[in-house]
Amino acid sequence: MKVRLRPGSVARAEDLITACVRECAGYLAALDGVAAPERTKLVAAIGTLIAEHTAFEPAGDRSFDALLNVGRVALDAGEVRLARRVADSGVALRARSQDAWRLRAQALEADGRFGEAGHARGRCAALGGEPLDGLPLEGGEPIGVAAFTDQIAGRAVCVVANGEEVAGSGLGTRIDRYDLVIRVDSFQTHAPGTGERVDVHAVSHRSGGPGWRRRAQTRLVLGEQPGQWWEAIRQRLVPGAQSYVGDRSLSRPVRDPALIGEVRWAADPSTGFVMARLLDFLDVSPRIDLVGFGLPGQLRAEERQWVLGHARHRDGLLISLR
Repeated sequence: MKVRLRPGSVARAEDLITACVRECAGYLAALDGVAAPERTKLVAAIGTLIAEHTAFEPAGDRSFDALLNVGRVALDAGEVRLARRVADSGVALRARSQDAWRLRAQALEADGRFGEAGHARGRCAALGGEPLDGLPLEGGEPIGVAAFTDQIAGRAVCVVANGEEVAGSGLGTRIDRYDLVIRVDSFQTHAPGTGERVDVHAVSHRSGGPGWRRRAQTRLVLGEQPGQWWEAIRQRLVPGAQSYVGDRSLSRPVRDPALIGEVRWAADPSTGFVMARLLDFLDVSPRIDLVGFGLPGQLRAEERQWVLGHARHRDGLLISLR
């Protein structure tokens, strides 16, 4: 789409792109060595933007497209701050660009700023872009780390694995007596073995099944990349099935440098391990029990090693971290 700039606006556009290019270059300088695999595409996208911007005869449309591409790839790499900076520059440069407003909405959603994201999606829709999608607010009130910590503070918590062994364990009554019961992924309940309470449902963006439709007080959706997390929120969250929805700050707690920040774990750690590691890290629950996670196939080998290494007590299918 060709855009005609008003007289005097060319210099302003140049200044905006230049400022953004400098910030992108600063990001590259801060990498201090070889970029992690998930960031190599972002490095390449920034390189393209710099090349377009510094060309002998720079083309405005190509520079603008390269700028927005940096924002999209930054979101995929989990660099939400950079993506927001790029998106803000995009809408400032071309206020009638559907792609710029769409990028801004996605960046704001990834940052948990759903109200502002709704405005951006409205602008995109008004310009003839994608229709206005439902926001997580319709499926439950968004909560972050602090609010979730308040929910579990002082409460005895158990995380229940899936599988036939747990279903046939006869632990159902014991499980339902905990102050807070956490189910994972595509769970099913069998009252005598697993109990029936569902206070928190932690679910990977990859998981399908009936668990999404089961009533829970809080649903935490896990996804390493903002796009994965947001698509699961939009496509799978069932309005009315939960009172609270974990925001982006709770979508990748193990590897997120803003929370636990342990990048040594697999790019998509298992849901059971994420919850065990998060509960242990928050350290506000007097009792943290894992039910069935010592069984083969429930955790990756390195995750199981961590859990057993931090266990204070084992009793059949129960592993106590507190």
